[in-house]
Amino acid sequence: MDKTDQTAIDESALVLNRTEKSAEAVLRVASMALSITGLVIMIKNSISNEFGSVSYSNLGAFMYLVSANGVCAAYSLLSALAILALPCPISKVQVRTLFLLDQVVTYVVLAAGAVSAETVYLAYYGNIPITWSSACDSYGSFCHNALISVVFTFVVSLLYMLLSLISSYRLFSRFEAP
Repeated sequence: MDKTDQTAIDESALVLNRTEKSAEAVLRVASMALSITGLVIMIKNSISNEFGSVSYSNLGAFMYLVSANGVCAAYSLLSALAILALPCPISKVQVRTLFLLDQVVTYVVLAAGAVSAETVYLAYYGNIPITWSSACDSYGSFCHNALISVVFTFVVSLLYMLLSLISSYRLFSRFEAP
C-alpha cells in the first residue's frame, strides 16, 4: 500500500458521516428533552396538607437533581449543535473534548439519580431501625412525582452512557493512544 492510499484511509476515518452525526444528535436531543422533563416535574413538585408542606427545594438531593438535569440539558443542546456543525475531518482536540465532557455529564447525572433514588426510597419505606417512618403515607403525590423525575434521570444516564461509548469509540478507534 503506498502513502497516498494510507492517507486516504486515515482521512476517511476522521470524517463523521451524515448518519453517525444524525444518530448522535438525536441521542443528545432526546437526552435534553428527558432532562428538561425530569427537571420540570421536580420543580413543580410540591404539596401542602394538614401535616405541612414539602417542596423539592427542601431536600438537597432533589436540588442537586434539578441542577444536574439543567446542566445536562444545556450541554446536550450545545453538543448536539456542535456535532452537527463540526467540520470534516474532525480534529483530535474536538474528539477528546467531547469524550471528556460526555464522561463528566454521565457521572454527574448518574450521581444525581442515585442520591435522589436513595431519598425517594427513604421517603417510601423509611428506616425503621432509626425510627424514620415513611413520608409517602402523608405526601403520596410528592413521592410519586419525585419517583417519576428520578426515572427520567436514570433514562438520561443510560443515554449518556451510550453517548460516552460512542465518543470513546470515536476517540480510541480513530487516533493512536498517547
